[in-house]
Amino acid sequence: TMSAFAAGRLLFNLPCGMFADTYGRRPLMIAGPAVTTIGMLWSYTSGGLGELLAARAVAGIGSSMFMSGATAMLADLSTHGNRARILGANQAAVLAGAAAGPALGGAIAGAEGMSIRSPFLAVAGLSSLAMTHSYFKVSETRPMTTAVDDTVKPSKHWYCDGHPIENPSEVLEGEGVVKPVVVADASTAQDAAMGRLVKSVDFWSVCGLNAALFFSGAGGRGTLLPILAYQSFGFTPDALGALFSAMAVTSLLGLGPAAAITDAVGRKAVIAPCVIMSAASVALIGTTTDPFAFTAASILWAAAGSLMGTAPAAYAADISPKNIRGSALGIYRTCGDVGLLFGPLALGALADSAGIPAALGANAALLTLAGGVFHFTAREIKRDGGAKSAAALGSSQSHKSHQRTA
Repeated sequence: TMSAFAAGRLLFNLPCGMFADTYGRRPLMIAGPAVTTIGMLWSYTSGGLGELLAARAVAGIGSSMFMSGATAMLADLSTHGNRARILGANQAAVLAGAAAGPALGGAIAGAEGMSIRSPFLAVAGLSSLAMTHSYFKVSETRPMTTAVDDTVKPSKHWYCDGHPIENPSEVLEGEGVVKPVVVADASTAQDAAMGRLVKSVDFWSVCGLNAALFFSGAGGRGTLLPILAYQSFGFTPDALGALFSAMAVTSLLGLGPAAAITDAVGRKAVIAPCVIMSAASVALIGTTTDPFAFTAASILWAAAGSLMGTAPAAYAADISPKNIRGSALGIYRTCGDVGLLFGPLALGALADSAGIPAALGANAALLTLAGGVFHFTAREIKRDGGAKSAAALGSSQSHKSHQRTA
């Protein structure tokens, strides 16, 4: 059923992102929980496996709709200076729900008068509350950049070396050279902006990193780690539950400080060491024969993921033009869902043929490769002041005659 849920998300991430760019974020934040409610109620009443899978796919579509609206809205409401912290608060809520969900679901299913289907009904109730809250409390944040209003001077998109930035005080770091900033009308066509985005090495490198992280999380941590703990180290179900609880708490506690650090020092400065730490942890998990080292490496893996936090998502939002931000983040999430869907299948098949240590070694190698590609190809965007900003702004003025259309 998890694959059906993931498939629903995978297929609708980009269409929902495009909808968010054209019609706004708020409709998705209302309709998404409504569709999830329908999927959960259908799951509760399903009469067979096929019907249950279809219901779970509907719930996944609702999740995609809500996340498309929510992530674009949070990106709209944040700036380069606080985006990791804003996205981190949302991720903390997601982690808290993921940590508490199994325990609450088990308690509901085991309560007197309840059944194994009852958690679906509980989630449907929570989704309907989210829908109601969005309807009455959420305001639209979509930048009005797709229609020309002759009575209002349009806002501007700024580009440095073809790379979108939020304002001319943000310049790309690159070999100590200040590159020219070019201003383009924000009412530019979305398809041209998308054409620029899909040619961006920065964008695809962070999308590849996101795919590798989800591949590793679902295939390595979610699939291979519990099997290895049971088969090689004799973990009981209680001990395994305690290990995953410790990992979840570690992830949750580290998000706040990590997001603040990411906003302070930049995305790349956080991502590179965290990817190295993750890969080293995975390699140690696959090679150690000491249960204490295995436990420590597992918690270190969770800590590395927590410290990396929302840095990749914040980077993706940073480099996405405002008028196609929903679509850009939809592509970014789709890459993650591809990793989520194929990670367990690929690493599980490799573990069956070559053993779990070899599969974890491949996992570590993939993380290292994706992190290396991102580090050496993606460019950091940094809020800069002083001479660089003045030089960049002066350069933009000198290039006004060569304005680009998006």
